[in-house]
Amino acid sequence: MTQVHHLAGAAGTTTLDATCAAYYASIARTDESSDGTVRHRLRPEAGDGTIEVASLRSGFHLVRYDVAFAGGHQVRYAFPGDHFELEHCVDGRMHISEAHSGVGGLHAGAVALSPRCATEGVVTHGDGERYRAVSITGTWTGLESYLGALGVDAPTDNRPESVAREQYLGRSAALRPVAGPLEEIFVHRRRSPGRLLFLESRLVAALSALIDELTVAPTPADARDLALDHHEVAALHRVPALLWRERHTPPTLADLARASSMSVRRLTTGFRALYGTSVREYHRRRCLDRAAALLVETDWPVARIGHEVGYASPSNFGYAFRRDRGTSPARFRQAHS
Repeated sequence: MTQVHHLAGAAGTTTLDATCAAYYASIARTDESSDGTVRHRLRPEAGDGTIEVASLRSGFHLVRYDVAFAGGHQVRYAFPGDHFELEHCVDGRMHISEAHSGVGGLHAGAVALSPRCATEGVVTHGDGERYRAVSITGTWTGLESYLGALGVDAPTDNRPESVAREQYLGRSAALRPVAGPLEEIFVHRRRSPGRLLFLESRLVAALSALIDELTVAPTPADARDLALDHHEVAALHRVPALLWRERHTPPTLADLARASSMSVRRLTTGFRALYGTSVREYHRRRCLDRAAALLVETDWPVARIGHEVGYASPSNFGYAFRRDRGTSPARFRQAHS
């Protein structure tokens, strides 16, 4: 049976604090570490995994999700126009239905940004579906104050309403530069005196990328994204899952086009419009991001991790990982464990 929970209010208010506290109390056991991070460990009847909340001196909260809810899970929300949330899905999927923006969902690699208007809707997690993500929450007013303290002018949001809706529903590639710093937050597990400083530095990096995107006109990729038919968007959203499922014997572009009922040209141009990169580059990025997470989360041998993410040999995996992260898999694990 699907559980339905409720969140409401502005960040930093007693209303939102109370609804969040009630939500966490109903699904998890909570403990706080010496570094101030609060960990909500799901009760067995609610599912498996952890939601971690780190409060930064900047006034923002970093929320790290690594959960698989049992029996389905819904959270209904109502946030005012000043609510700020920037979320990056590292792996899995979360469905969104919003009263004004419509229906969408965050999938692996997607980034969503809340609009500067009141929102009301529901997010849904499927039964047993693992969802891994990082979210920055706060207020737009707090963002302006924070940037002002750093000597940075408040960003001018030039997004048309249609683009803001697409970005909120995780459909636009424009915010992809924000994903990198948030990905680093997700895989960083070291418990050290400098941990909060590291998280704050990644927050600044993510906000830097966000400001660059908010202060420029929509790109042609955004226009092409909006021109895609709904059935094409649905087909293109299935491509990453197909590539991952067949990662040990990757399908060709022609295979993917046939499976999507599209021409190769439409598939490649549509995929780039939707995801901001080529089919192969997106899949390579996903495999290496998953490898980075496994290096931190498990004690699996490096060779096993390489095979898990689709590399035929340990040497090929090691070369690809070093080229992408600037360090070997073993050293990356040591630095983040």
